[in-house]
Amino acid sequence: MKFLNVSPYLYYADAEAALEWLGRVLGFGNTRRYVEDGVVQEAEIEVGPVTVMMSGRKPGPQDGPGALLIVHVDDVDEQYQRVRAAGVDADPPRDESYGPRTFHVTDPWGYKWSFWQGEAVYPA
Repeated sequence: MKFLNVSPYLYYADAEAALEWLGRVLGFGNTRRYVEDGVVQEAEIEVGPVTVMMSGRKPGPQDGPGALLIVHVDDVDEQYQRVRAAGVDADPPRDESYGPRTFHVTDPWGYKWSFWQGEAVYPA
């Protein structure tokens, strides 16, 4: 047995608004939506080769406290400029002691998106 992939699954009370924000601010692509009665119930967004799945319902207590999503990019400063150009505040990129150059932004629904350039290097 081998692992093939992992698909993050996020809960947004307003999936339509989340899809718009994630596309406009972070540059993610929308792949599919399941709409019922005019409301997005399920959706998928593309983050490079990874698909992030989303629910259009408010998370319940059984769904966990939240998530930190790490997105690996080839130019963290360029992604930071994209976020700032969209009018969203974020701390500027910095070089971490454990290797990567990073910056973080929290979406309006409370998910923290961390952008990494390079790989983490942990001592053996």
